[in-house]
Amino acid sequence: MKNPFVFTAIGGLVLFFWQFLSFAALNLHGSAQAYTPKSGEIIGFLESIDLEHGMYALGAPSPEERSDPGLQEEYLLRTEGRSWGVLNYQPDWTNNMLPNLGRGLFMNLLTALFLFWMLKGMADRSTKRRILVAVAVGWVGYMYFPYSNFIWFKNPDIWAHMMDATVPFALLGWLAPSDD
Repeated sequence: MKNPFVFTAIGGLVLFFWQFLSFAALNLHGSAQAYTPKSGEIIGFLESIDLEHGMYALGAPSPEERSDPGLQEEYLLRTEGRSWGVLNYQPDWTNNMLPNLGRGLFMNLLTALFLFWMLKGMADRSTKRRILVAVAVGWVGYMYFPYSNFIWFKNPDIWAHMMDATVPFALLGWLAPSDD
């Protein structure tokens, strides 16, 4: 598969299909998208307080507590051992998945193209080397974002993200151009 356009198309589709498997068919990320019977009650409350859309760190210090050392100490003492959470509030639900799928596919194609470019430039393009380098690329992305986020926010689907960084990238490394 020496043609960059063929590798980009096939590689992008491999990544896209893996994401479908990971998030939908196999539901590996189900723990991060869990249902609660209190969902309606929570959404109703958020609507009633007219919360603006956005991402919120519930239990985080106020701007004043962040900037004043005395207030920081008081905040730390007050919140130690208490509950906290992360809220991503979007008041306008839409079932139109096409724009998101399109952007996802575009990013998958771009990822495959960049990976092809990196692998094509290697002196040693043995199968083992291609797979190891491709998985290393996947793991760099994993360590930089999902795992760094996990350190602070305890995302429950961290193992699914690790699989996302390993399985499809190993397949792309196997499909990449060889020394032949």
